[in-house]
Amino acid sequence: MASLAPLLSVTITSFLVIVLARAVWHKVDRFLETVGFAQGYGLVPDAWAALIVRALTVAETAAIVALMVPSWRGAGGLLAAGLFAGYGAIMAAALARGRDRIDCGCGGLPQIVSAFTLGRNAVLTGMALSVAILPAVALPRPEVAVAIAGALVLAAIYAIIERLASHLPYIRQGDI
Repeated sequence: MASLAPLLSVTITSFLVIVLARAVWHKVDRFLETVGFAQGYGLVPDAWAALIVRALTVAETAAIVALMVPSWRGAGGLLAAGLFAGYGAIMAAALARGRDRIDCGCGGLPQIVSAFTLGRNAVLTGMALSVAILPAVALPRPEVAVAIAGALVLAAIYAIIERLASHLPYIRQGDI
């Protein structure tokens, strides 16, 4: 029986490309909103926020490109892991400073920075690290189709979890 590692690598890689592409799209489409989210963290001077958002957009785009090129996939996994871990560290720093009512700025539905968003970023970091470790080999077309279908299923599950997570502040307050 053939190893499932290459199939798993392509599935996770495809999922991470989807997550990162959505993040890039959000930063480009809603640039000023994203700058506002960055300012909300209060970790750097407000004047730096736009430059930081642009730099993060470039880094996320570079991670997407690297993940899509088999010979660069390991570097792309490390870059993506660094981004997800860095975002998690920034969220943790904001929480430690008492900023627990800010949107994470992750794209998609509003999500308040919380233990959930930290956990989500830890899982994404682990997935990205696994891509850096797993082999990047060519798959036959049928297996590529299975991997992409798996990535789309993961993306759908991710979207459902994010939808539920966007309601967490209201659930905690008993408003739902």
